[in-house]
Amino acid sequence: MAVKLFLNSQTIINHVFPIVSRNAYDATEVDKFLDSIIQDYRVVEANSLVLKNEYEEMKEKNRALEKEKRTLEVDLEKYKAKFANIKSSDNVNSDNIELVRRINALEKFLWAHGFNPDTIK
Repeated sequence: MAVKLFLNSQTIINHVFPIVSRNAYDATEVDKFLDSIIQDYRVVEANSLVLKNEYEEMKEKNRALEKEKRTLEVDLEKYKAKFANIKSSDNVNSDNIELVRRINALEKFLWAHGFNPDTIK
């Protein structure tokens, strides 16, 4: 999100107030300039708050994704262990694949009814 500011550091540094009388500046000119600086500060502060909120949301989303990643990694290792015998077996055929599909369907059924298939003996 691009922020449109009225001033930049060089404009502030190079600004010259007109001297109206002996060593005195015009108070209205100074006030106008300070008002524009205040306006820019308010824009920067508001943008900072938005960015801070977005940062906190991203941190929370990242935590949730990291937790999901760890869960998926654990599941992956479980599946690797389950299917290790199938990969190393010399007699892999369509019957084995069909059995794996049936086992998967039965496990889904058990999970849907509140049972953990890993704890059933």
